[in-house]
Amino acid sequence: MIPMGITLRRSGTLLYDADCGICLSFAGWLARRVVPDRLVLMPLGQAGTQPRIERLTRGRPLTSTIHFVRDDETVLTGARAVLAAVRLVPVWRFVAIALDNAVGHVFLEPLYRQIATHRRRIGRLLGLPVACPLPPRKGEST
Repeated sequence: MIPMGITLRRSGTLLYDADCGICLSFAGWLARRVVPDRLVLMPLGQAGTQPRIERLTRGRPLTSTIHFVRDDETVLTGARAVLAAVRLVPVWRFVAIALDNAVGHVFLEPLYRQIATHRRRIGRLLGLPVACPLPPRKGEST
């Protein structure tokens, strides 16, 4: 139970591989659906430029898995990071909540690992660009 007056802020920063078509597509999908004050999208190469993010992710395998750094400084990786980001998408929030549990993790983490391991090949098969700019964030002008 959450004490009165305390709210759970699930917002945070998603660190993604800017050289991966799947990661770019996912980040672009999120950018079109989540307001910027709830989700910061950050390419891995910029993680060292933000002292808080650098401190929380130092020594972690940033290039091998997606990371979500919540505002409460919890760092989630893999399928849990994807679910944390998808929780911020209004239409998909309930799906992510339903899958973000021990049973969901048992099924989703191996699937995530397979996709992450073969992401470049899968991206090419899907015709995804290796590198492309993200679209403007929801609520931002171009």
